[in-house]
Amino acid sequence: MPQPKYRKIAVLGYRSVGKSSLTIQFVEGQFVDSYDPKIKKAFNKMVSVNGQDFNLQLVDTAGQDEYSIFPQSHSMDIHGYVLVYSVTSMKSFEVVQVLHDKLLDMVGK
Repeated sequence: MPQPKYRKIAVLGYRSVGKSSLTIQFVEGQFVDSYDPKIKKAFNKMVSVNGQDFNLQLVDTAGQDEYSIFPQSHSMDIHGYVLVYSVTSMKSFEVVQVLHDKLLDMVGK
């Protein structure tokens, strides 16, 4: 049986859009309605896709805004990104668009 492949995924988005809740829901299968949003935390989950096992590390980041400097740590050794916004907040959608553009500038298209 092949070894699981390691993948590191960063979860990015505006503050208070549900990044932590979404991450915990995915990893633990339960909804958490209270969480300290200032803490950057990493979660691990093993998943299988088309018969290949993956050891995912999801990095739940503190909220960003369009004026914050995009931390280099959000692009180091990262294999993928999940951009999160709230459907009830146009501001959070605008921030995700800026983050998306910054990611394309940093890691390419």
